[in-house]
Amino acid sequence: MVNIQSHYLSPDLYKEVEGYCYNADYYYGERDHPNAIPTGLVHNLQLDSLIVSYFPKEQKNLSLVRAYINYFAAGEHPKFHVDHGKLTSLYYINTDDYNIDEGGCTEIITHPQYITSILPYKNTLITFDAKLVHKATSFKTRPRFTIALKYDN
Repeated sequence: MVNIQSHYLSPDLYKEVEGYCYNADYYYGERDHPNAIPTGLVHNLQLDSLIVSYFPKEQKNLSLVRAYINYFAAGEHPKFHVDHGKLTSLYYINTDDYNIDEGGCTEIITHPQYITSILPYKNTLITFDAKLVHKATSFKTRPRFTIALKYDN
């Protein structure tokens, strides 16, 4: 099951997080498993940072163990994977003029025969079982930023 929380932050806090994402320093790629080729760019967030304080420290009796920003350039091709831990939350940074033809969705295999695609609406926090196979899709013409939050025992 995927939990979706729209309009998660106040407009002022959203602008602060958005500005942080656009100005952060990134390094080349996250590896979804040890033998994988890295994809996108990543900026690790300290768990005691101001930006992270805007998000839940606990979910379903699980503690936040990692936080970072994923940055995919237009046209990248992220791969399907599962995450470490028990729960994953993603927070979408996007523009007000989102167009479905841009892509940028999170695709989650929620049943052996179909994929649930979550539209990346601005200021939305989604949470799902980290062991569900999923992937980002990049936008066609703009960068895609998401804050990733990982929860475990």
